Amino acid sequence: MKPKVNDRFKKDASIDDIMHSLHENGYAVVEEVLPPETVDALLGEMMPYIDATPFGPDAFAGQNTKRTGSLVARSATGRDLIVHPLCTGVARELLKSSTEFQLSQTQLISAHPGSVAQKLHKDELVWDFFPFAPDHHVMCQFFWALTDFTEANGATHVVPGSDPLAPEEVEPGSSIPVEMKKGSVFIFTGKVVHGGGTNRTDEVRRGLILSYCSGWVRQEENQYLVAPPELARTLPEELLKVIGYQQGCFAMGYAGDIEEPMDVLFGRKAATPVVPSEATRRAANKTAREWSKSVAEQTV
Repeated sequence: MKPKVNDRFKKDASIDDIMHSLHENGYAVVEEVLPPETVDALLGEMMPYIDATPFGPDAFAGQNTKRTGSLVARSATGRDLIVHPLCTGVARELLKSSTEFQLSQTQLISAHPGSVAQKLHKDELVWDFFPFAPDHHVMCQFFWALTDFTEANGATHVVPGSDPLAPEEVEPGSSIPVEMKKGSVFIFTGKVVHGGGTNRTDEVRRGLILSYCSGWVRQEENQYLVAPPELARTLPEELLKVIGYQQGCFAMGYAGDIEEPMDVLFGRKAATPVVPSEATRRAANKTAREWSKSVAEQTV
């Protein structure tokens, strides 16, 4: 199946152009965003952990595939990539029906020779297979190529325009391989049907998944164990907000006596606790904003 609209972009492409492909195709490929030295630095920082990672336990995780996480704690280069303008810009736009977005998962995938193709699926299934509305996005994913991705070495297969379809509704043979050069990124929604391919070569294919989600759903990877307070206090506040040290919406994720998480983390005492009617003024949906106004009018 061919993409509905152009699905490949140069690294200086606009967010609007990328979003058009995401909405029509369910994905976009931005080519050679990262220079080779950045990719090599990330791999160098992560290689001791990759070497220690066991292979997967089943055909979905990949019995010849390693999945290495905890990027926030393990890689300075990875931390910079999490707040890359391309990631935060596209994620914020796709997830704009939610007040905030957050990092959901980091996973460096090493598909060794003999890794078999995955069952085609949608990544939204991680939330207990909940049937989210077709037009409501809660997930935005970035699969960074740390080596070249080819059809032969198991590049991800995607079904263009499959956001509205269940995986079992996809016609056989309708997926296409997402081939891309090292440093490129495959951006895709949580709804598009896709799956890893079979690695028929003698080389390891490596890629890094950075997944972002709405601020009100649980993160796939527990970022507060990855970056507990003693580590979190050493990190930039911009990164902390993205990994979840902020309120996901007006009543989600507060700490202490209804205080902002960042204030509690750094021992800052705010003059007042979080005020629900003020917090909802910047909510993404009209109902919340109207609720804010109503509560404010009743407040003495």
